[in-house]
Amino acid sequence: MTETVLFDPGIGELVIDFNEYINEVYSKLRSLKTPHQKRTNFKLYFPKIKKAIENNINFYIGCLIWAYIIKKDNSEKEIIGNVFLNMPQDMIKEYDYLIQVNFIEQYLQTLKKDYKFFTNQNFDIPNNWLNILSAYKDFLTLNKGFIGTKTTKDLELPSFISEHKFEEDLEEIIKKVISEKNLNLLSENINFPQKG
Repeated sequence: MTETVLFDPGIGELVIDFNEYINEVYSKLRSLKTPHQKRTNFKLYFPKIKKAIENNINFYIGCLIWAYIIKKDNSEKEIIGNVFLNMPQDMIKEYDYLIQVNFIEQYLQTLKKDYKFFTNQNFDIPNNWLNILSAYKDFLTLNKGFIGTKTTKDLELPSFISEHKFEEDLEEIIKKVISEKNLNLLSENINFPQKG
C-alpha cells in the first residue's frame, strides 16, 4: 500500500482571505467624511492590516515548509486532500493561482504610500516579507497551482529551499502551529532562507 501524506496538515484553516479583509477596511475608510477621521482610523487599522499581512506571509512559510517536509526523503507518497487536483476544465482556464499573492505584493506598495499619506511617516516593507512572497510565487508557478499534483514526486520546491539544511525541528513546529492555532510560530521559530 502506498504511503500517504496530507496536502494540508491543518494550516489552511488558520489563514484569512486578505483580499476580502483589505476591501472591507478600505470600504470603511472611504465611508468616513473628513480627512481627520480617515487619518485617525487608518492609524487604528494599521496594526490589524500588518497582522493580516503577517498571517498570510506565515501561511506561505507553512506551505513551503510542509512541502519540504513531505518531500525530504525523496520517496513517492500519495498526496491526499489536494482540492485543486480534479478541477473542471472550464475552471482551470479561469484559475489564477497567483491572484492572492500578487494582490498582497501589490498592496504592500499601496500600504507604503497610504502610511506616508495618513501618518506622515515612512513604512519600510520588511525584506523577509518580499523574500517569502517571491519564494511562494516561485512555488506556485513551479507546481502550476497544484492542478496535477498527485504525489510527492509531482511536487516541486524552489531550489534555494530544497537545498537548504534546516536546523529546526520543522515537523514539531508545524504540529505546534496547528495545536496552538498560531501561524506566527512559523516566522518566530524558523530561520527561513534568503532567495539567492
